[in-house]
Amino acid sequence: MQYITLSDFLLLPLYLFFLYFIIKISAKKFNGTPLKKYFITAFFLHMAGSFLYAMMVGFYYGSGDSFGFYDGSNFIRDYINNGGNPFQIFYISAEDLVKSKTIIQNTSLELPVGIGTDSNFTIMKISAALSYISFNSYLVISLFFGFFSFAGLWKFFHACNKVLNNNAEKILAISILYTPSIWFWGSGLMKDSICIGLVGFIVHYTYKIFIEKKISIRDILILLVLFYVLFTLKSYIVSILIVSFSLGYVILILKKSRQNAIRLILVSFVIIMSTVFLAYNLSSNIDSIIDESKNQIEIFKGAYEQASAIDENSLAGFKPGEFDLSVSSLIIRSPLAMFSTLFRPFIWESQKVIMLLSALESFIMFIALVFVIFKCGILRFLYLLFSDPYIFVAFIFTFLLAAVVGYTTFNFGTLVRYRLPILPFYFFMLIAIYTKNKLNLLNRQITPGL
Repeated sequence: MQYITLSDFLLLPLYLFFLYFIIKISAKKFNGTPLKKYFITAFFLHMAGSFLYAMMVGFYYGSGDSFGFYDGSNFIRDYINNGGNPFQIFYISAEDLVKSKTIIQNTSLELPVGIGTDSNFTIMKISAALSYISFNSYLVISLFFGFFSFAGLWKFFHACNKVLNNNAEKILAISILYTPSIWFWGSGLMKDSICIGLVGFIVHYTYKIFIEKKISIRDILILLVLFYVLFTLKSYIVSILIVSFSLGYVILILKKSRQNAIRLILVSFVIIMSTVFLAYNLSSNIDSIIDESKNQIEIFKGAYEQASAIDENSLAGFKPGEFDLSVSSLIIRSPLAMFSTLFRPFIWESQKVIMLLSALESFIMFIALVFVIFKCGILRFLYLLFSDPYIFVAFIFTFLLAAVVGYTTFNFGTLVRYRLPILPFYFFMLIAIYTKNKLNLLNRQITPGL
C-alpha cells in the first residue's frame, strides 16, 4: 500500500498555512515579548518533525507503527463507509472488537494488525476522526498529531516559566521546546505525540487548579478526560504522574504547615498510599510494557536489518529473557535502568547517523547534570531537589519513569521514543535548581549577613 502520495504533498502546504494562521492569531497575546519567537519557532519545529518523521518511515524504513495506525484508521473509515454504526466503532473497546462477530460480519473487512489493544485502537480512532477533516491524507494527519504535541508542550513550558517567575525563560524555551528528540520523534502519527501533548496539558491544568486555585468545573472535567485518555494509552505514565504530584503536594503543604503532628501524619499517609498505588499499578502493567517493547523490535526488525541498523550494540537496558519481576530485582536494577534511559546510547554505541544524534543529546543531558551539580555543590543540589515541591515533582517523575523505561526497553530506537515525556521534566529540574541557587547567591550578595 502506498501511504504517501502526490495528493499528500499537494495538501501539506495548504494545511500548514491553515495551522500557521491559527498560531499567528494565538501569538498576538505575546506581542512585545520573547515568548512570541519561542512560540512560533517551536510550532515550525514540530511541523518539520511531523514531515521528516513521515519521510523517514515512508522512504527509509518503509514500515512502522505509524503506518499500522493509519491502516487501523482506514479500517474504521471503511467500516463506516460500508454502513457501519460510527458510534459503535468509536466507543467499542479493542477487546470487544476482536471478540465481536457481528460488527464486521456484513462487510469484507479484516481486522488490521495491532488493533487488539486499547492503546493502539485509541490512536487509530483519533487518526480516523482527523481523516475526515484532512482528506484522509497521511501527511496531514501527521501534522495534526504534531500540532497537538506542540500545544501540550507549550502549556508545559508556560507552567514551568510561571514557577520560575520568568527568571530562566530563554534557556527553558530552548531546552524544552527546541529539544530535537521531542519535535522529531514526538510529532508523527504515533502514541508518543499524543502522550507528550496530554502530559503537557495535564501539568497545565493541574497547576492552574491546585496551585493557582483557579478552579472551574470545565477545567476539572477537561483534566479528568486528559487523564483518562493518557491512561488508555500508557497507564504507567498516569500512575507515575499521580505519585509525583501527590508527593510534591505534600512538600508544598509541609512548607506552609507549622504543626509537626500534622506533618508526620500527612507525610506518612501520602507516602504509604503513593507507594502502594505505584507498586500495584506498575506490577499489573509492567508485563504489557515489556510485551509492547518486544513488539516494537519485531515490527521494525525487518526494516532495521535491511538498513543494517540493528545489531548486538543496538540493545539498551536489559535483554529480553533476563527479567525477574520481583520487587527486589526491580530495586537492584533500577539505577542501571535509569542511567540507560537518560544517558544512552553512548556515542560509541551509535551505528547510524540518527542514533548518533540521539547519543549526542544523551551526552548533553549528562554534561548538563554534571554542570549543575558542580555549580551548586552536591549538598545544595540535594537540598533543592528535596525541599522545592516543583523540583521534587520533576525529580520523582523523571527517575520513576526512567526506571520503568530502562527496565522494559531493549532497543535504542524504542528507548529514545519512550523517554520523550521524561525530557521536559528532566530539563526543568536542572534549570530550576541552577536558577534558584543562582538567585539565592545573588540575594546573599545584596543582603550580606542575612
